[in-house]
Amino acid sequence: MHSHPNGRGELAPVQDELLRFICDEIAARHGISSVAPDEDLIKRGIVDSLGIQEVVAFCESRYAIQVESAELLPENFQTVEQLAAYVERKRRAASTARPRRSRLRFG
Repeated sequence: MHSHPNGRGELAPVQDELLRFICDEIAARHGISSVAPDEDLIKRGIVDSLGIQEVVAFCESRYAIQVESAELLPENFQTVEQLAAYVERKRRAASTARPRRSRLRFG
């Protein structure tokens, strides 16, 4: 884990992974070398419509979630913190929605 840039402590694993992905794969193309977890990715020009598609594809493959069109809202993708919270909500919802196997008893 990496220390939070403003010294508030360690990042959660999902935040850390998302921050690394955004820094390495998206921000670097814009000549941006660092991004704070609470920084507005849209206002700073780090994430545009193509960047959102890349972030969605990463999240769907890395975290086994399905991002719905109606969920493509700034409040879910504006900062790494908001994105991590969204991913965690989706993962919790997916884990509670899985059907449980019934135990069959014979005899």
